[in-house]
Amino acid sequence: MKHRKIDAQEQETASSGYSTPDEKSVQKQAKIKHLRKHAFVNRISFLDDMDKDSELNKNRLVGFYNMLYVVAFYYFIINPIMSYWKTGQWIETSLYNQMRRDLFMCIVTWPLFYAWSHIALLIQYLAMMNIPKVLIFIIQHVSQIFMFVYAQYLVLTRDWYLPQGAFVTFQSCVFFFKMHSYTMTNYKMRREWIDQGCPKSNDPFAYPNNINFKNFTKFIMTPVLVYEPQYPSSGKIRWWYVIVKFINTISMLIMGYMIVSNHIYPIILNVNALSLVDSIFQMTLPLIFLCLTLFNMIFENYCNFWAELTHFGDRQFYTDWWNSTDYEEFNRNWNRPVYEFLYRHVYLELIFEFGFGVKKAQLATFLFSAILHEYTLAVSLKQITPIMIMFMMIQIPVMLCTKRIKGTKFGNLFFWWGIIQGLPLILNLYLRFNELPKLLFEGV
Repeated sequence: MKHRKIDAQEQETASSGYSTPDEKSVQKQAKIKHLRKHAFVNRISFLDDMDKDSELNKNRLVGFYNMLYVVAFYYFIINPIMSYWKTGQWIETSLYNQMRRDLFMCIVTWPLFYAWSHIALLIQYLAMMNIPKVLIFIIQHVSQIFMFVYAQYLVLTRDWYLPQGAFVTFQSCVFFFKMHSYTMTNYKMRREWIDQGCPKSNDPFAYPNNINFKNFTKFIMTPVLVYEPQYPSSGKIRWWYVIVKFINTISMLIMGYMIVSNHIYPIILNVNALSLVDSIFQMTLPLIFLCLTLFNMIFENYCNFWAELTHFGDRQFYTDWWNSTDYEEFNRNWNRPVYEFLYRHVYLELIFEFGFGVKKAQLATFLFSAILHEYTLAVSLKQITPIMIMFMMIQIPVMLCTKRIKGTKFGNLFFWWGIIQGLPLILNLYLRFNELPKLLFEGV
């Protein structure tokens, strides 16, 4: 098979996987020289109480974590009983009736997105056939944009509520991340392979041997957003581990529903009769418990469930974000899969492919993240209210002003104060968006 010749710039930088920008400053070159993509290694989830070698089980404070599980279990059992005594129903159903509307169509979007994502695999086969780069570029971006367009079409044209809209929108983002990472990573590997003279290899994970249906499907099913031909393996599947993580995921989902239906949804329905301050105070504790429940459900149970099934050995889906002393640490530690994607495919590509400086790349990456958050909310809520992007961009001056308390106890206290007050404030501003002028100029 004949392959096209790559230009001098590609040949010069293929070994690094990135094209080198024309930097005028030697100092700037030295500053970015240390930047490399992060490697996947075998690691255990921080709060995995089912693994004796986890950070949790090595810590003498594990009893506090166990206590939280007992409290959650107590709430899980007592709440339905109290609800039955008061209303004759074990669980509040009005919110459930909204959530199940068009449920089949909502769920079927996952296999539709999965099938569509195989266009990324098709692109790699086209690349090996020496199809013009321009055509491949068009197919890549049109196929990725289509997922966003299709998700918006479904949400905006069907009688869906926030849960359905959020589910479909998040799925479109996840598959976009995976398609983009698969395409760009293989593009860089192809440049290296051509630069080395297109050597033959018996390694099934070396390019182009990695371009196959099995490898692609493994990546799609693995709870990670950046592509590697091979990930560290966790060995044999522990089926008891899979079962427990599945049960925990469902239990946390039900508990999250109970928190919303019993403590948050009634406030939302009555928000116009409450002052801003009153509704914020009433929502504060339920929102904190809801966020902690969803965090545990997604990053500790759901991700580990799929990681075990796919033999994925790097279970660091988060680190100790609760010890953060500024929002930069929090953004880096609480959602590692998204952070890894932003770091590799936005931050590093801006520096090495487009010649951005480190500071400009950091700002652009943060802005991209803010826009992505705002997009998911705008589509899910069916309205453009740039509140989330405003709060995320406010973090930049806040981080600059709080540098002196970074790494201190006061910094951690300030971080938690911001989280506890910020969540209900943001939710209330979305609920009262049309009242913002009145709130700003006439008080709360």
